[in-house]
Formats: sequence, structure tokens, C-alpha cells
Amino acid sequence: MPKIEAQIPEDIYRNITEEIKLGVFSDASEAVVSALKKAYARKSRSFLRWLMKKEGVAETEVLKELEKMRG
Repeated sequence: MPKIEAQIPEDIYRNITEEIKLGVFSDASEAVVSALKKAYARKSRSFLRWLMKKEGVAETEVLKELEKMRG
């Protein structure tokens, strides 16, 4: 997996450290990866909502298509 380096605000670092102490995450890397996945998923859902609105597609239509794809 590619590695990146980032600077984060002190309060976020304290939150990560606290969650590690509580056993929520095993280390800082796991916490950051989890946060990035959640943020990207949120961004993707926002983009999908915007695209549906732009194209005039109803949520029910999208859900029906997903159901067809899942089989």
C-alpha cells in the first residue's frame, strides 16, 4: 500500500491518540485510513446525489437498478 505523510492539527492528533488508548484503533495509521475511507465514501455519496439531481434520476430508479445488478 502506498504511504503518505500529512500534517494534522494538534486536536485531531489528541483524538486519534485517545482512540488508540481506548482500543478503538490499534495505531494511528489504522485511524487515519478509517477516516479517509469514511470521508471518501461521504464525498462519493454527495457526488451521486448531485449527479442524480442533475440528470433528473429518482432515488427509486437507482435502487431498482442496483437490485437488478445484485441479482
